Amino acid sequence: MRILAKLIIFLLTAFAFIMIIGFIFNFSIVFPFTISNDVKDVPEHRLHAVRLATAATFAYFGARFIFFQTTKLYPIQFLGIFLFFLATIGSIVFYKYQLPLSEYTVSIFWFLISIVLYQAGKPEFRNYFRRK
Repeated sequence: MRILAKLIIFLLTAFAFIMIIGFIFNFSIVFPFTISNDVKDVPEHRLHAVRLATAATFAYFGARFIFFQTTKLYPIQFLGIFLFFLATIGSIVFYKYQLPLSEYTVSIFWFLISIVLYQAGKPEFRNYFRRK
């Protein structure tokens, strides 16, 4: 579990850096590795999925703060929660836009990654991420 979680985080981090550098040099990279010469060439349904997943994550942590102020989460669990919302709300957006089933594979991928990352942050796995 430790190696898998670290590998996933490394790959997602590298992808994020590449996306940012791509934007600076005027090209867009959309998951899974669709490259465009126009930074405005991100599908609208993907933008809605990210926007709504961000809002859902904010709402989740806002409600969590209001009702469970002392509960702590690890950063890896935050990533898992955000990716969970990206997968579930992304699927709703894809359904609303009546997109082909192939688009849902992205949601399934993020859902599986969210489970791995959230579980890796649980107390029994937490010690894997500390340096000895």
